[in-house]
Amino acid sequence: MVLDGGRTMNDVAGTEIDSERVMQVGERIREVRKSKRIRQKVLARMVGISPGALTNFEKGRRRISLDWLHRIAEALDTPVAYFLPDEDDKTRATPGDPRERRLLNAWRELSRADVIRADYLQLMEHLGRAKGLKKRRASS
Repeated sequence: MVLDGGRTMNDVAGTEIDSERVMQVGERIREVRKSKRIRQKVLARMVGISPGALTNFEKGRRRISLDWLHRIAEALDTPVAYFLPDEDDKTRATPGDPRERRLLNAWRELSRADVIRADYLQLMEHLGRAKGLKKRRASS
């Protein structure tokens, strides 16, 4: 991976990054993009690169700079660290559905009053049960 100033990740980390790891980064970009239902053209436009360049990053044909990775991570609302290969972390959690993050942010923005939070929680639980009931009715 090329860093600002033309340095590579090899120069910084002192280890060689093989093409397999470059592919892992690309695969994770694609995985997150698809999980968030974002088309390549849309993501490319969001970060300011060509769709072809994004394709090359995703397929591991081109090494991605940390600058571009940071831009892509921001556009996908995912931590940069998620995309970086880490052999020690085999249980890496996938980023959640963006709607989950919106619900969590709404929870955090609520007044600290326990009554409001209790009502919000009760509403979410009710909606969750109602959705489950619709699925059961449809399958009956």
